[in-house]
Amino acid sequence: MLENDLQENFLKMHILVVDDHEDNLDLILALLEDHGYENLHTAKDGRKALDLIEGPTHIDLVLLDINMPVMNGYEVLEYMSDKEELRLIPVIMVTALDQLDSVIRCIEGGAEDYLTKPVEETLLQARVGASLERKFLRDQERRLFRQVEKEKRKSETVLFNVLPRSIAERLKKGEDNIAENIPDATVLFADLVGFTKLSSQISPDTLLYILNHIFSAFDKMVLDFRLEKIKTIGDSYMVVGGIPPNVENHVENCLEFAYASLHYMNKFNGDHNMSLQLRIGMHVGPIVAGVIGQTRFSYDLWGETVNLASRMESLGLPGTIQVSEEVYQRLSVKDGFAPRGVIEVKGKGSMTTYISTLESQPEAAGHSLDEGLAPPVS
Repeated sequence: MLENDLQENFLKMHILVVDDHEDNLDLILALLEDHGYENLHTAKDGRKALDLIEGPTHIDLVLLDINMPVMNGYEVLEYMSDKEELRLIPVIMVTALDQLDSVIRCIEGGAEDYLTKPVEETLLQARVGASLERKFLRDQERRLFRQVEKEKRKSETVLFNVLPRSIAERLKKGEDNIAENIPDATVLFADLVGFTKLSSQISPDTLLYILNHIFSAFDKMVLDFRLEKIKTIGDSYMVVGGIPPNVENHVENCLEFAYASLHYMNKFNGDHNMSLQLRIGMHVGPIVAGVIGQTRFSYDLWGETVNLASRMESLGLPGTIQVSEEVYQRLSVKDGFAPRGVIEVKGKGSMTTYISTLESQPEAAGHSLDEGLAPPVS
């Protein structure tokens, strides 16, 4: 059954016969038609042949005479060999017995096979069939290759979307165990205050819409400020700055992201008649970063810096950014922050922290994400 299906495919492939002698054309066409070939085309000189080959019809095989007016077989073959898309079309030279030296020249120039005049039926069938089969298999191979490349690009896109670029590149090169000490990084947590309670009062579709809409906007800001999103944990969003190669100004970049997030939430609330608030915490210091998992890769962070950033968020106030002393001392502009005083932090003891709001931002220009907003939640 498979062989019959392949044979049917071969019989539907397009064959171009090029010869300036009517008798030769008629003979070859008659022999091909007798064997069931359905899509036959003719040309009486090389120029007309190329017009057909480069036209809308997908030519699969060319039977090409050598001596022709306007443009001979050598010139047609040379032209096709110079064009990548035409080089893939098999060419069988059709020539007189006394032109075998010319045939060798054509084979060296890219022709796949040859036939001598007068064309013998059995040889014609064998060589046309073999050429079409090879063309069919090469086309299949190219289609499979393109499909593999397409799937590879899709996989790489997913990989680069879920992992930092430097980490994704290392995975592509075959590294299995990726872990590194990063001596200086800024970790930020942003939490939607009261969202857990709200989730019990709205439909699943609305819940998903809100989270997806807000976190998609945050994803864009992460790219804009050269940061890395680590993960979402329920209604909490985790970001890090300082992951190689984007290691400069990560404290300032994280703070800009924090202000932009507060600004965005104000706009979101206004557009959707809601009153959601963010609570944001930041800390800076050394971290351990790496990839865990074999089938579902996850890039994560560990260490005291991560824990303290999480505490800065959980012990903060709605609508504010709470930062540690270490973050505060690294800021080039401190005017937007006020001392909160000393707070007790689990696992750390007493810590001096500072808080800021969007209103106290020295230059509260905000970060515009107006494009692409969906209709308000009803």
